Amino acid sequence: MPDLLFNVFSDIYVQFFNPQKRLFIGYLFSAAVIGIIWLVFAKKIGLKSALCKMFDRKVWLSSSSRADLKLLLINRFIFVFIRPALLTQLAVATMIYHALHGQSLVSSASFSNLSDVIIICLFSITYFVLDDFSRFFLHRLMHKFPALWAFHKIHHSAQSLTPLTIFRTHPVEGLLFGLRTALVQGFLISLFIYAFGDSVDLITIFGINAAVFIFHGLGSNLRHSHIQIRYPHWLEYILISPAQHQVHHSVAERHYDRNFGVALAVWDWMFGSLCHSEAGDHKFGLDDNTGDGVNNLSSLYWKPFLESFDALKYNYTLQWRNSMFNQKSKSQFMLLGFIVFIVFLGGVLLPVQKAMSAELNVYSHRQKFLIQPFIDEFSRRTKIKVNIVFASKGLAQRLQSEGEASPADVVLTVDIARLKIYSDKGLFQPINSAILKNAIPGHLRSKDDTWFGFSKRSRVIAVSSERVNSNTLKRIEDLSNAEWKGRICSRPGSHVYNRALLSSIIAANGEEEAEKWARALVGNLARRPQGNDRAQLKAINVGQCDLAIVNHYYYGKLLNSDNEKHQEWVRDVAIIFPNQGDGDRGAHINISGGGIAKYSKNKDEAVKFLEFLVSPEAQSLYASINYEYPVIEGVELPPTLTVWGKFKEDTIPIEEIAKASQKAQMIIDRTRW
Repeated sequence: MPDLLFNVFSDIYVQFFNPQKRLFIGYLFSAAVIGIIWLVFAKKIGLKSALCKMFDRKVWLSSSSRADLKLLLINRFIFVFIRPALLTQLAVATMIYHALHGQSLVSSASFSNLSDVIIICLFSITYFVLDDFSRFFLHRLMHKFPALWAFHKIHHSAQSLTPLTIFRTHPVEGLLFGLRTALVQGFLISLFIYAFGDSVDLITIFGINAAVFIFHGLGSNLRHSHIQIRYPHWLEYILISPAQHQVHHSVAERHYDRNFGVALAVWDWMFGSLCHSEAGDHKFGLDDNTGDGVNNLSSLYWKPFLESFDALKYNYTLQWRNSMFNQKSKSQFMLLGFIVFIVFLGGVLLPVQKAMSAELNVYSHRQKFLIQPFIDEFSRRTKIKVNIVFASKGLAQRLQSEGEASPADVVLTVDIARLKIYSDKGLFQPINSAILKNAIPGHLRSKDDTWFGFSKRSRVIAVSSERVNSNTLKRIEDLSNAEWKGRICSRPGSHVYNRALLSSIIAANGEEEAEKWARALVGNLARRPQGNDRAQLKAINVGQCDLAIVNHYYYGKLLNSDNEKHQEWVRDVAIIFPNQGDGDRGAHINISGGGIAKYSKNKDEAVKFLEFLVSPEAQSLYASINYEYPVIEGVELPPTLTVWGKFKEDTIPIEEIAKASQKAQMIIDRTRW
């Protein structure tokens, strides 16, 4: 019971403190400011009068407003139970994405050659337009079909409009709009990722969907209010003004079935339902409102089932309905419908929720084949099914856009900079696990326990064993020496691996010395920065350069590859762990790591999975599969790692390296690395 209450009130808390939500306190504040400015400057009333009108007690404390609050509380309670069983955009996107791979008309990533800016702009605009039209279309259907209107009229029964009126919806309507979201957004996301590849993303402002930020920041909450803000006549053909939405709630017959749009008015214009705003006060509610009776729980929850059933019977078996139902039987059916609804929630959805709790959804930047052995072993031990969603880019933005509806439980990624992105966006939650804290050294995890490193990778110097005397290279700083001019290969400096390396040099030597080093390094390059770490090792083999900066495990992968060409690339290559001298800081290391998603529905299972990743068996898998170093002591290493022996690692907190990332990128830009 305490967990249930916590989930309910957490759900309510999110409505007011998550910038993705319409009733975020920042949007409420901006709406209040806009409304007061409108009253003072457009309506020419004093500031005191404007404040009194804005916060009119007759509106905010009315029985209608109190009913809005009741619906908020009860609906949050209901949806805590049913949300895990709802269709998600992830399920839709995955299904459609696989279906697209089964056709041959258009190949995957056919348009990925377009610039990232064009792809992001195109996706953001399409997302906004299609999402808005689908809201308009479903809203229109809710008015046109009596069986649906029986549920939607609960929203229209509000006799006073406040921002809380957005919560005045029947659960059935909430389910329908949730299904709309999953279908439309899931379809669009899968289509764009299939056509355009990993560059698909939304335009954001402060990490928030730009359309959401602008729409709500400019006073969307005034639509459900008694403040009549009208737009110019021409603009109301394009955008729905607050006053136009208030017309939609009017009981006047001329306003019936008008202004279904949410943000755009063009849909109403196109379909003939547009009505411009009008001066004067409107009466809100239903034309058959009979006082406070419309605000009791019977009217708000029970009667819609009966009225919807009556509407269906009227359409299909009118005579049968009239002969079978008198007032007493209607009341009995109303009670029966409510009981069936509750039984459905408790008897069907709760077992579904329990069954789903035995599953775990993992969002991974690491390719599936790299983590599948971990998944298989974990599932074998715990009998917990694990689902994986892989993407090299865009997962943080996806997680953020999904918000509390996200199915993600665990996020796995590589590089400290990527972990910090999740942390900075508030997409992780703290993990209280003594096993993780005791197993993982403090410099390899966050101070707030939101993310942990599970394996280590060192940035090393790869050299031609024929053309380079390894004894002449002791420190990473030595790569700036003039003797290496025209002999070094590197991938672009802006890649997260090199940016983290430069960040560690900033932390050790200061920003000025780090920039001198980077500038000298660029001057020593044998070719422009290009390719991945494998490409640098190949370049040494073919004689394009004599040494390169790489992650150590790429050497191990090539050396143990089934491809003889790959083995050839590293046959005459040696690797050097730099900065190993007495008093030196040690070789720079980075991590692969992860955390638990903020809105995980299966936190206990997620904690078990992360704790499994620091078990000796899992740590051994990191070493044997990907040739990464374990984060715990005492793990048996494969021969490839054993032959290199132990090395001294830089123990500066990995979190401090992430903080210098922006400075490192500025240096990279200035030095054209």
